[in-house]
Parts: sequence; C-alpha cells; structure tokens
Amino acid sequence: MTNHLLTLLAQAAAPETDAVWRLRTHWTFAPWLTVVLITASVALVAYCYARERTPAGAAYRALLGLLRVATIAMILVMLSELLLAGTRSGRPRFGWIFDTSGSMTVTDAARGADAPTRIDKVKAKLLENDASLLTQVDDQYDAYARSVDDVSKAVGDADTPLPDAVAALSADPDSMSRLGDAIDSLVDRSTGPAPQAVVVWTDGRSTAGRSLSAAADAARRAGTRLYFVGVGAEQSPPDIVLSDPLADEVVFVDDILSFGATLRVKGALNEPVRLTLRQEGDSRVLADQTLTPVGDSSEPIQLLHRPTEPGDYRYVIEALPVEGERDPDNNRVTFDVQVRKASVRVLLAAGYPLYEFRYLKSLLGRDSTIQLKTYLQESDLDYATSDQTAVQRFPMRRGDLDQFDVVVLMDLDPRLLPRSTWSELSDFVSKDGGGVILVAGSRYLPWSYKRFEDFRALSPTDLDSAPIASRSPPEQFLLRPTPLGMQGASFQLGDSRAESESIWRKLTPLNWAADLGEPKPAAQVLATHPNRTTPDGRPLPLVVSQYFGSGQVLAHAFDSSYLWRKRVGDVYFARYWVQTLRRLAHGRLKRDDRGWELMVERGEYERGEPVRVRLRTPDGGVRSAAVLLQPEGGPEQRVELAPSAVRPGVLEADLNDLAAGSYRVLLAGADSQAVSATFSVVNPPGEFAQLEMNSAGMRAAAERTGGAFYKLDEADQLLANLPEAQRVPIESLPPIELWNRWWMLAGICGCLCAEWILRKRKAML
Repeated sequence: MTNHLLTLLAQAAAPETDAVWRLRTHWTFAPWLTVVLITASVALVAYCYARERTPAGAAYRALLGLLRVATIAMILVMLSELLLAGTRSGRPRFGWIFDTSGSMTVTDAARGADAPTRIDKVKAKLLENDASLLTQVDDQYDAYARSVDDVSKAVGDADTPLPDAVAALSADPDSMSRLGDAIDSLVDRSTGPAPQAVVVWTDGRSTAGRSLSAAADAARRAGTRLYFVGVGAEQSPPDIVLSDPLADEVVFVDDILSFGATLRVKGALNEPVRLTLRQEGDSRVLADQTLTPVGDSSEPIQLLHRPTEPGDYRYVIEALPVEGERDPDNNRVTFDVQVRKASVRVLLAAGYPLYEFRYLKSLLGRDSTIQLKTYLQESDLDYATSDQTAVQRFPMRRGDLDQFDVVVLMDLDPRLLPRSTWSELSDFVSKDGGGVILVAGSRYLPWSYKRFEDFRALSPTDLDSAPIASRSPPEQFLLRPTPLGMQGASFQLGDSRAESESIWRKLTPLNWAADLGEPKPAAQVLATHPNRTTPDGRPLPLVVSQYFGSGQVLAHAFDSSYLWRKRVGDVYFARYWVQTLRRLAHGRLKRDDRGWELMVERGEYERGEPVRVRLRTPDGGVRSAAVLLQPEGGPEQRVELAPSAVRPGVLEADLNDLAAGSYRVLLAGADSQAVSATFSVVNPPGEFAQLEMNSAGMRAAAERTGGAFYKLDEADQLLANLPEAQRVPIESLPPIELWNRWWMLAGICGCLCAEWILRKRKAML
C-alpha cells in the first residue's frame, strides 16, 4: 500500500498526466435489490433489539445495533469484492496528416508559369507567423504528424521539431494517395487512445486504399473529429485530347482529302480551341477550325485539304494549347497519306439515253483526269463508231472489267446481259477493289434486279424490301446529306463543311426518287429524302454506300442530279460526281500498294481502353482471319477478325479488358509470323485523372464526424473551431483490492466480539 501511494505521488508531479481513482465492485445484484437488502437488514436489526427484553437502555441497545449493522456492512463489502480502480489521464492526442502524393505536385497555374505547387502552398501556410498554428496546437494537445502517399510515414521525431520536419516535406509525382488508410492508422485504438481531432492537408484525391467515406465512418466510431484543409483549384485544369484519326491512306492528286478525328475536352475552358492541319515539318497551315466546347465533351472534327502534288506525306492535326493545360502532348494526331497522280478510268453504262447519262457523259468527257468509256443499250447501230468514248458491248468478264476503276450503271436492263455478268462484277469489286455506282431509274433499277443473287449481294440495300415498280408522281425535294455523308469528300461542295451544308440547302430541287429498299446492316446512309419515310418511320435513303470486299458500291435513288447545274453551270454537279468517282477508285489504288499488314492505332493504351487491331489484306478478298494475342509472360489467346464497316479490305477486332503489360499481336498461320504489331497497356493516371480539389468528398467526411472543411485561405479559422482539449485516459493503473485485506476481516471479528462482550455485560443472550 505504501509503495503504491509513493507511485501516485510521483505521477502527480508530472504536469502532462494525473491519476483518477474510483471505487469499483463485482456486485452482481441490481441496485434496487441491493437497497432493499440493506434496508431490510437494518430494519431487522433494529426490530430485534427494540423487541428484546433487557435491562439495557435504549442507547445501549442502539450501540449494539450499530455493531451488528457494521458487521453486516463489512460482510457485504467482502462479498462485493470492493476495490479502487485508477486511470492515468493526460493531454488529448491530435493528428496531422500531410498529403505528399503525385497530385500535390500540381501548380494550379497556367502552363509554364512560375507558381508554387500544392505542397509548397501547404508548407507556406503552416510555417507562416513562425509556425504559430503548429506550436499552438502542440501546447494544447499531444500532437502526432504523418505524411501519406503510397505509404504513411511519421513526420518529425524527438530530434526534429515538427516545423522543421514540415519544411522538409516534398511530394512524389509518381506516387498514389492513400488518405483513407492514413486516417485509419491514426484513429486505430489498438495503438493507443484515439485522437480527439485529425487535421488533413490535402486536395482530397484518394486514389488507392480505403475511401474517405469509409475512413470517416471509422473515425466517427472512434470519436475522432476530422478537419480537412483543401488545397487546389476547384475546377479541373483543361485538357484537350485528339484521338481516333481517320483519313484515306491513298488518294489522287486534287482529291478533297477529309481528315477526321475526335476532340475530347476535359475541364472548363475559358477560350475557344483552334485546330490546324499542316504537313509534318512544314509550318504552313493548310486548314483550320475554331470550336468552343462546353464543359467535358466529345465531338467529331473534320478538316479538308486538296493535295496538288504527288508524294508520300504525313499530315498533322493539332489543337493549340489553351491556358492552364498541363499535357499538350496529346493535342495532336497524325495521318500517313500517299498522293498519286493518275487518271480515273470510268465506264458509264445506261439502258437508254436518260438526261443523267447525257449530262454526265458530257461532263466526264471534258475532264482531263477522267478516262471515260460509255455503253448505251438502246443506241443506234453506228453509235459505237461515231462516239470515241463508246464501246460496242458491255464488258462481261473480269479481265475486261479490269481496265476500269469505276463502273456506273444507270437503269441498265439486266435481261440483255448474261447472268455471269453480275458474278464477274461482284469479283471486280470484292477482289480487285473496283467501285460501282448504281443509279435508279423508272424502268429497271432496282425492280428488275431482284432475281440475280450476285447483284443482290452487291447492292447496299435489301432489294426484297423494295416496292413493286411504279412511276411515282413528280415532286420537288432537296437532297438532305446525313452527318455521316458530310464527313466524306463527295458531299464537300464548298471549301468548308459549313459552306458545303449551306450549298446543299440552296441547290435546285430534284424531281423523282425511287425506293431502293431497306439499307443492309453494314451499309451507310449518306443522304435521305426530306419528307418520305420507310415503313418503319425512318427517312427514305437516297444515297447508300457499302464496302464490299476491297471495293465499294454506291446507290443513287434518283436520276436527276443534272438539275444541280441550273443557274450555276457544272460547278456543283461536277464537284459531286468527280469527287464521288475518285472516292470509289481508291480501292484500285490500294490493290497493289501493300501486302499483309497488321496495325494498332497507338503504341500505348490505358487499362480499360479497347485496343482495335486491324489487318489489311493484299487484295481485300479475305473475309475472315484470326490473330494471336501474346501477353508478355501470359498465355496466348486467339482472336477472330471481322470485316470493317468503314474501311474496305480491312479486317478488325477490339481487344477488351486487357491487364497492364506488354503485348504482341501476330497473324495466325505458319507463314505469317512476320505480320505482327506490338503495344502496351498501362495503368490509368489515377493521381492526374482528376486534378480539381475534391471539396465535396472532404466536406462530407468532415460533417460525418462533427468536424469541418476549410479552404487553404480559411485555415486561420481552424484553431478557434477545434474541440476543447479535454484530458483523456492514457492507461489503467493496478487496482487496489479493499475487500481482501486483513483489517477488513479484523473489523468483522472486532465488531462481533465487541457486540458479544457488551451483551454479556447486560446478561443478554
């Protein structure tokens, strides 16, 4: 007992701690039952001594009763195992957490500006006024500090004052943020009493480990209040990304070359985005476009250029960096294009001399870039000898068709040609990369062609769904290009897309259109009727395209495009037809250009992005193939390729859900090992994917625990709003057992003996 008292005196001398002692028992009865038992015992003793016959006076009997009650009381104390329980208390714990992850290296200022990083701003705030915030908290609390990135580390020690340790903090740009785990480690009761409050200096981005909400729940259960001081911009810095480049790889000189891409914008922009097209290594701007995206958005872009010299070129579309953009490297896409100087060889075949045939023949015959041949079924006997462009018979064999790049069929009577003509024409398109244009007319096309299987396969529409032939009444309507059609060069009648759209709205109306049937699933509807609809309610297609093997087929549901010449001459009529013929001749340009080629769009992808693999075949006639996907250190996987809906002669497939690592794709087959492509998949930039301050997440976590959220410039309010520092139990002291003492037993014996002696003196039993 003496030693224990000396220990208590030594602890009381220390200013940081003191001891608190309380009585404790192991009495298991309910309090009300205990009161009843004590009351009944006292009442019974009083009753017995009051009723007992004895010469002793009332005071003498009261003394005897008190001795009896004292005996009972000491017995009850021993039965309850009464003891003294002590705890040592001290200053409450307090936690500092400093975020040193990659996102704290962001400057939140315009690119290239000399501005402090987020961690620099935190250090400056903590160290201002001689680190008064740190020292005042240390005067009231037992403060601990930790930094957090990939791991949580202690800041400062007995040899390094906290202000000096804070001044030495630095952020690692390659690290993740485990804010939730750091909060958990501080409020974990297994390491000691939970801190009364934890203040976290961060941008609120937790990219690994437990979430802020889960950590807030743990802090609330531990009785710890969370306070967040947020640093960083509340809006994500802008980022412009150009992706999905699309352009023809082989074109003619003077073709209108359409360069397409997807513009993705992240964050808020305060200025328009200017896009420029130029040749790599040449600063001259060939085309430009200015857009004003709103918020996070994605939209297709298109720039046009007409190359005038043959050669191999690399074109670049680049978005000029905007204020505040951190990563301008993703602002560009490139295109490799071969420009050829060659004539387009065209066969113009018609069943009868309709006006569309006459005007188009006259136009193409005057164009030096077109080598024209014509065939007219209903013609005079001397037509072939009097017209230099005329041929006596329609080329019915593949070898005869090989002298042409594009064949235009204008309401040709199929009954006057052998059935084999259509299979040869099908091979001309699918295997040789030729182009075919089908122009509907009032007599034969499309109705007379339904019974020819090869032609049905060639047609971009389902001929079975076309209605029975009937001459529709004359009507006036404007061709309406679809957004997909406006992406192609054929519909670019002006120098820009906006100008072209305006021209299409002002052209002379057409006067007749046929119903070609429903477009096939892989077909592309390039223009529609403004008023008429199909049975399912969609606009009636007027221009429909389909890639067929390595070539392309285009169908016109009208035969009066010559009306576009009214008041303007050949300018728009010629531009549309020449560009369309050139576009359909591209398949022939590519036929002998390359052998087997396996491609991926980029060399590096983020995890979760689909990887599109493309296979270019030598003649475009291959309809199916497979590739082997070989991950580094993993099992091989076979992937089947399917024909592309937009690229003739190309097979493709998307690879999804790939893990991070390096991959090799090669063409399946014993003789195809050299046909391969490589790419890598990397983890997404978690720390830099969202750079705006997560004020909503920090505010919600603070409110859940009874704390508060402050912006960095409001941090001066923190000290006044912290909870009052209340001393907290630090450890339990060894208990002092009162019931198991010799003097307790001596007291019981003494009371019993005294009562017995006093009773004998009065001759009481």
